[in-house]
Amino acid sequence: MRHFFEEVSVVLSSFLSAFLIIALAAAPVYFNPPKIQFKVGVSKIAITPFGPHTDWDGTITASGVWGEPFTDQNNNGRWDKGEPFEDDPGNTAIDADSKDKYDGIYLAGFGDNRLATGKRDDYWARAIVLEYGQTRLAVVSIDVLGYYSKASYYGLEEIQKLIDPRLGITDILITSTHNHEAPDTIGAWGLNTLSDGKYPRYLKFIDRQIAKAITEAARSTEIARMKLGSTDPKLSPSIAGMQTRTHGRPPPVFDEELRVMQFTGARGRTIATLINWNTHPESMEDENTLMTSDFPHAVREMVEKRLGGTAVYISGDIGAVEIIGDSNNKSGDRTRFDGKEFPLIKRGVRPAFTFERTDAIGRDVAKAVFDAISRAEWSAVSGIEIKKAPLRLPMDNQGYMFLLSKGVLDTGRKPAEGQPYLIETWVYAVTLGDAQIITTPGELFPEVFYGVEATRRRDCPEADTQRPIEPGVRERMNKKYKFVLGLCPDEFGYIVPGYDFLAPSFDLSGPRKAKDPCKSKGIPDHYHETNSASSQLAPAWACIAASLLDGKMPEMEACRSVK
Repeated sequence: MRHFFEEVSVVLSSFLSAFLIIALAAAPVYFNPPKIQFKVGVSKIAITPFGPHTDWDGTITASGVWGEPFTDQNNNGRWDKGEPFEDDPGNTAIDADSKDKYDGIYLAGFGDNRLATGKRDDYWARAIVLEYGQTRLAVVSIDVLGYYSKASYYGLEEIQKLIDPRLGITDILITSTHNHEAPDTIGAWGLNTLSDGKYPRYLKFIDRQIAKAITEAARSTEIARMKLGSTDPKLSPSIAGMQTRTHGRPPPVFDEELRVMQFTGARGRTIATLINWNTHPESMEDENTLMTSDFPHAVREMVEKRLGGTAVYISGDIGAVEIIGDSNNKSGDRTRFDGKEFPLIKRGVRPAFTFERTDAIGRDVAKAVFDAISRAEWSAVSGIEIKKAPLRLPMDNQGYMFLLSKGVLDTGRKPAEGQPYLIETWVYAVTLGDAQIITTPGELFPEVFYGVEATRRRDCPEADTQRPIEPGVRERMNKKYKFVLGLCPDEFGYIVPGYDFLAPSFDLSGPRKAKDPCKSKGIPDHYHETNSASSQLAPAWACIAASLLDGKMPEMEACRSVK
């Protein structure tokens, strides 16, 4: 009988096994897909044109500054017109217009013929790669006056060729800090007004280092959390009285908000801190000839020392907004920074422009960063939404077009015979967590961001051009934290609201600023329009930015001709 039950047991076991196999084969298969997680990578690569460098294929002068070797006949540490120099054929191979032109490090942003004589601190390309699923967004901040996406031999289009497609980079946003102590990457600050100040070999070097920074950041991404914060002069007195308007140009409107993104990894370790503030980095002014990244150097240094990780400084809507001490000087201007007094000594309204003062300004900005971090909120990232739209319009600045025709400027491709010069760029709107980012291809007047209707000047009705008012952009950003990436991905100069845009005139001596109808009341001439590629930039940018945020073009007169 025992054998009988053993046989039955074997049969039942075989039957159940067979049944289980058939059932499993017929049943649907369920599995948990891997969870998509937010990741961040960061990298910083020095782009300082000084001393030996393994990736530098050009020449170095006796001072250590990169440039074509020359005979320093007057022993002043820089090349002067008439001094013999060795014309590097490598520059001519990149840009034929460089033949017989001295190529070196002309510093941009103030007057012509300001060649660098040494180095104080580094310039950087600092990249953050934000990753979620198949989206990988690279944001790169570079310590130069401006950069371009479609220049003839350098810029974003060239950088994209250097990026390995296997990295899966979705978009690249290059933003310039607008440093006025940096090499000329635009062309307008060479030996004289009609001489190109760009250094072809160096610009190709910058491209390679940006590509390297993006690559390193993309390869180092790790699971991250994001914290968002902001502050202003009321909450952070350390930045009170820091911003001023160029020559006092009305209205006295500023974007006073300092914004931060902090990315942390395992055990709360800081990966990167992104700092977004809104004024010109030009505190060393026009007599300095030592290479420096101006006050952002001290900001980043102090933030990294206290918080760890890599600090990335990004300028926002800086149009007509200067750091205190520049052009709009008054006897009551702020003179105390980081606990030390820097008195006004030049005609009683200007300070001595020293590195000690510049660093003190930077440390005070860093204190505001710490305030913003202390009040910051964690923000979950469940995706990265990238919207973008082309901005394309004719250039109408006669000075720009003349310099483009002479090869001095290189803001884009030269048009075919008989065709107009065009501005071609992109506007981005990026959303991640509780943060929203908008880009602007130049120096945006803050009133265009905050809404011209509410912030426009009301001191001089006769100055109103009667051009239609642009739509406000900030009010359309529906996330709590609103970031502006200025000079991104291009630098087409000042973005001036149409109602206050008074076009300059031009003659052989250069641009002539338009006089304000209320000049007799102390209102300055309209400088910014001389450095704006188009009178239509403000409505084009504001309408396109608003359409990205709203999902449709605003039904406003200013937007009717914007495509």
